[in-house]
Amino acid sequence: MKFSVIVASYKQQHYIFDALQSIFDQEAPFPFEVIVVDSGCDGTAELVKERFQQAVVIALSERAYPGAARNHGIRAARGEILAFTDSDCVVDRHWLRELCQAHEKGYPVVGGLVKNGTPFSVNGTLDYLIECTELMTPWATTGKDHFGTGNVSFLRSVVDRYGMFADQVKGSDNMYFRRIHAEGQVLYWEPRAKVWHRNRTSLKKVLKNQYELGIGAAINRKKHAVRGKIFINHPVLIPLIPLVRIFTIGGRILRYSFFNFLKFILLLPLVILALICYTAGFYRGVKS
Repeated sequence: MKFSVIVASYKQQHYIFDALQSIFDQEAPFPFEVIVVDSGCDGTAELVKERFQQAVVIALSERAYPGAARNHGIRAARGEILAFTDSDCVVDRHWLRELCQAHEKGYPVVGGLVKNGTPFSVNGTLDYLIECTELMTPWATTGKDHFGTGNVSFLRSVVDRYGMFADQVKGSDNMYFRRIHAEGQVLYWEPRAKVWHRNRTSLKKVLKNQYELGIGAAINRKKHAVRGKIFINHPVLIPLIPLVRIFTIGGRILRYSFFNFLKFILLLPLVILALICYTAGFYRGVKS
């Protein structure tokens, strides 16, 4: 088996079937398996088994955070290469082929481009712009120090060497790749390997996600020496986080896409609100 594609799912019944169909529609000249790890306990696992009988479905009896769910998939995988996407993503028809070609160049860890899957939704675009800016890079590079698991693959030997994902509410993928990069592992970015992320289109869900991301960011910075550690060491600076993130995110978007930067400016009032929620979550993570 060449690839094992692992999809973690928690109450994504409205999205996951399109995601899986896009995976099974791959134009890949090699065999691959698809492993779905569902912890929603809402009937999704049973429906996936009915609609995609070729998929391996692991139904967990209670909610698992993304890192833990992906670890279940890794243990069940038979492939030489482990590929990951999210249940709210749709992958390009040549996704696996592009990842494979990058691995054939000698790169054990490959990440790819994440595009806006909800371009006509204000809240969906807001969600995309504040969460996915580091996944917009339109050129190949080895200059990144972390990826997300919406679009990534790595050799099984990477797991054998560095272990699995941490079990926490948010940020387990981010910190995993930061850690292995710090230990000398090169991360290769291949923008031709594309997925479309269908973002949250409810403002309430966008704000809740930012709050949880803030918690995860604080937990990661308490454990590891990464950018933003200053807010852990000096909590009095935490109120500055929205301003810092506006300039950081805005500058990154401007570098990659002027059109997306214009959207960012137009959505700035909502951006500020979302980053206030992120900061509240960060504060909670510091105190936990």
